[in-house]
Amino acid sequence: MKYRRIGDTELEASEIGLAVWPLCTETWGGSDEDAFALLRKAYDLGVNFFDAADVDGRGKREELLGRAFGGNREMVVLATKVGYDFYNDPAANGVSGSRRLDADYVRYAVDRSLERLGTNFIDLLQVHHPTMEAVQDDALWQTLEALRNAGKIRYFGAALGPEVGHHDEGVLAMRKRGATTLSIPFNLFEQDPGRKFFTVALEYQTGILARNPHANGILDDATAVRSGGYYPARSDAWAREALAKRGALEWIRKDGMTMGQAALKAYLWEEAIPSVLVEAADAAKLEEFCAAPEKRDFAREEIAELAEQYRRNWDVPRA
Repeated sequence: MKYRRIGDTELEASEIGLAVWPLCTETWGGSDEDAFALLRKAYDLGVNFFDAADVDGRGKREELLGRAFGGNREMVVLATKVGYDFYNDPAANGVSGSRRLDADYVRYAVDRSLERLGTNFIDLLQVHHPTMEAVQDDALWQTLEALRNAGKIRYFGAALGPEVGHHDEGVLAMRKRGATTLSIPFNLFEQDPGRKFFTVALEYQTGILARNPHANGILDDATAVRSGGYYPARSDAWAREALAKRGALEWIRKDGMTMGQAALKAYLWEEAIPSVLVEAADAAKLEEFCAAPEKRDFAREEIAELAEQYRRNWDVPRA
């Protein structure tokens, strides 16, 4: 495993981070003990960056992180999110349902997250899917500053979504709000507006965290689109187009790399990305992904070819 500094912070994150949310979806199928074992396996493989949200499993995945790393808290970087009011709205699930970002709620939600994580500080607190109204809300960001000054959080950022987009919100969060990180859906098939964030991120020393890096499994040799928590739901037409584009990407499998590893290496070529948040449901897949940083880097000409193929949509008709 290799590590990168997040922006201008003191946080050193593993180039491969683990997205915790899949471990609480209906398609996961494993037990809490299976999820616990996977977290510990990730740590043994060098992963130190774990990304969750308070709404994941209605707090259960934060509890699991607390149980997994309570004894070596200083060795991991724990990131979580607030914004979906699952305490009062049973329908709030991280994609839809009631959202609250007023000062009282944010303080309450952070205190509950601290309890579940079994810690007295959160390394990275992210505003979960902020609207433009939220990014423009001075009171919200003043609350985050106050929480940082109180030592309850070390840094704060924004997690855009749930769908791809939100360019203006992301740029404003970096330029005006001093977001330490910007978490975005980003993969070889969906590079906009993500790529437009890179220059701003480097200027303002913001770390870009890449989510859904394997495009619902298509860039991980899956033969069908993964569902179960991914948003938006993928149509059959999207899947057919994505599979055709993957066929045009076979050339990136070099020096024994799997498609999943090659995709990760392409993202890590970007200086603005300190960590790619993978979704792994078993130890074998986790081992595969965690081996990616040690694979050879792409040459500049190969990255340029990837950009050109993206511009042409890999010569595949759009769905």
